[in-house]
Amino acid sequence: MSRRQRLAVALLLITSTIILNWSYPDAKALGARLFQWVGLPVWSRGASGLNYVGITSLLLLFAGLFTLRTALQRHARKITLLALLLSFWLPSQLVVAYQSVWAKGIYALEYVKDESSCNYKKEDDQITGTCSLTFVNHSGQDIQFTASIRNQRYLVGSFLESLDILGDQTLTMPPRQKKTINVAFTKTVADARTPANGSFYGMDLAVKSDEEERDL
Repeated sequence: MSRRQRLAVALLLITSTIILNWSYPDAKALGARLFQWVGLPVWSRGASGLNYVGITSLLLLFAGLFTLRTALQRHARKITLLALLLSFWLPSQLVVAYQSVWAKGIYALEYVKDESSCNYKKEDDQITGTCSLTFVNHSGQDIQFTASIRNQRYLVGSFLESLDILGDQTLTMPPRQKKTINVAFTKTVADARTPANGSFYGMDLAVKSDEEERDL
């Protein structure tokens, strides 16, 4: 195989890794969707364990980097390291660039999961609390939307499983800003085992505006 052919194979393998891990406009990566479409499991234990999509993408990436290094005559180590860094950095930058220039409405919205949390307390059979949700609006226009927590495996069996923290409340994100929105919620809970107070973090959200909806 010639160097040019090895270079083409390397670029194909590295690009395949990026495609498998692409997760815009929804949170679920394209690789997970592809595995489900062909009937392959995404996780080794249902919804947990080893992530087969992640393992596959890493194998493709390492194979691509190895092939790339063998195809280069000069600065092979530096260019291979640069390709490794770009494979992790470039996708997120492409998404932000698209959201800043072309995306409209909720498609220009970024949810900062690791800066979002909810706190609650229980009195009799009433749960009251507040969720602090952080978003970035990359567009030049206001974005109005509603949001709710998507069902997650660690919420099964708790009152949080079906918690719609925002209900029909409309949230507004100003243009070109990062903002934390505090939203109060109330829910009736019959389960006596619900703790008197608590908090939870890193929630997956579904946001909706008119007929458009995204999982974040």
